[in-house]
Amino acid sequence: MSKAAKPVVSSEDAFQAHATGEAAMAIGDWLMAGVRLNRPIRSLTRFELECMAGAAIARWIVLRSKRVAACYPDQELLSI
Repeated sequence: MSKAAKPVVSSEDAFQAHATGEAAMAIGDWLMAGVRLNRPIRSLTRFELECMAGAAIARWIVLRSKRVAACYPDQELLSI
């Protein structure tokens, strides 16, 4: 996947910018692993576009989970 995530970013805007960059990297990783890059984006199938979205969403969830865990070290607060 992509490089190791940076430490927790202080502001929400900075975190969103960081998470967006990481999501873009996840899309790039997916494209390089499974899709011919020598064709236009408009030729991708719906399934391929959904896979790209899934890669980006999964990366965002991982980053957000790490941020929450860093802010709330008491894991009992996070249990349902």
